Amino acid sequence: MRAMRRITDALSRRPDVVFWLIAAYYVVAVVARVLRSEGLQTDEGEQLFQSQFLLMGYGRQPPFYNWLQYGAIHVLGPSIFALSLVKNLLLLLCCLFYGLAARLVLKDTALPFAAMLGVVALPAISVLAQRDLSHAVATMFAVSLFFYAYLLTLTRPSLWSYLLTGMAVGIGVISKYNFVIVPLAALLAILPETELRKRLFDWRLIPALVLAAAICVPHMLWVLQNVSTATSGTIDAMRADATGNPMLDRLTGLFMLLVAALESALPILAFFLIAFRRDLIQAWKTETLWTRVIGRALLMSLVLVGLIGIGFGATTISQKWLSPFLLLLPLYLCLKLDAAGAETARPTARLAWPVSLLAFGFVLYLALGNLVGPLIGRQPKENLPSVPFIRQVLAERGLGAEPAYIIAADPALAAAARLAAPEARIVLPSFTQAPPLEASTAKAQGLVIWKAEPDKAELPESVRTFLAALGLPSVGLLPAVLTVPYLFSGGRDKASFGYAWIGAS
Repeated sequence: MRAMRRITDALSRRPDVVFWLIAAYYVVAVVARVLRSEGLQTDEGEQLFQSQFLLMGYGRQPPFYNWLQYGAIHVLGPSIFALSLVKNLLLLLCCLFYGLAARLVLKDTALPFAAMLGVVALPAISVLAQRDLSHAVATMFAVSLFFYAYLLTLTRPSLWSYLLTGMAVGIGVISKYNFVIVPLAALLAILPETELRKRLFDWRLIPALVLAAAICVPHMLWVLQNVSTATSGTIDAMRADATGNPMLDRLTGLFMLLVAALESALPILAFFLIAFRRDLIQAWKTETLWTRVIGRALLMSLVLVGLIGIGFGATTISQKWLSPFLLLLPLYLCLKLDAAGAETARPTARLAWPVSLLAFGFVLYLALGNLVGPLIGRQPKENLPSVPFIRQVLAERGLGAEPAYIIAADPALAAAARLAAPEARIVLPSFTQAPPLEASTAKAQGLVIWKAEPDKAELPESVRTFLAALGLPSVGLLPAVLTVPYLFSGGRDKASFGYAWIGAS
């Protein structure tokens, strides 16, 4: 208790140390992810496989995160480290720009750091992102950058601030399509304020729009040529639980919106109540220009999400879809406290404790989950031995056995192949946006891999069809099955994989 009290006292005197605490958390998150497993989550595997290509579009998600991951992997090589570094660096920058945005509208010097802690308290940041998010992480970074530029433009307008706002809008649109709601809600939020409304009629808005368009247009042209690919997956996910009754489905969607909003907001509200106690309750009735603007932006974002959900007949709205909009909640609470003149230094230090417990605790939980899961009969995704399987196949073949290309029957194996054989071209039949396999590469030695049943060495029909389309022979191949223990299972549980060499002597 004395140690906790001393740390709280130190944070009270130097609230800026909170930023370095957050930075340390993200360093720990990167290290923990590298150490815990070379198995991959779904989004991680997708990013690792798709990082082979620099494309204008990768499917139903915009390409900004893919481009960042492409750059990191081509500098650092295909690795868990490269995957984790991009994600956690974006999350750290999200907190940094959020704190900078808060400083523009808060008089109190401690509250910007409380706002940053509030960002980490958001479940999408401290839980979902550490488990497996990619494009949503880029969106939260873009929202943070946008509100910094937006508030800078409203408080200290300059050509630079307008251009930064335009850049943030462009980055946000190519991060995730629902980002469009954010600048629209922000615009609606200032319409009732006479002094702020004039920022919309400033000539500097034109170059900002031009810059935003320049960033967006290349991908938007791709979307126009691939409308079904870019939209169908998201719409299908939103309608996942549709009953066919239009009224019932829309009411269900609105209810799920409310549930997701509460699930995201309640941890933040609870932590702020723990830290600020009665001051937060008493501050609720206070109002300033900035509480009105940020409150409206938050409310309008949720209203627009609801209207879009009604329009598409959405029945499923998840926390990660709402997280970019709920990101405004900590700033809103801090603005209320600032307006009420609440004492903030010690409460900000107190806020660091539950937020740290949540953030560091979940990183530890993920690491322990891989070890404990096998003991209770569960095998997490990160325990799947796809990478050891491929390495064992290559090792059995001997020196110089790494193939020119590997055809993987599913995304998990395609991603594992990037780790096990980084020089090989990885082919995933279901990813049709990829450039075709070059003729010279197809003539070299290749490997086909798939998940198999024990003692059933049979090439899947989908793989045969794909090989035929490439003009590669499937007749005469010698399929084999390899059974490999799950990671951390002590050999008790095993997974079976099939493989066959193509063009091998």
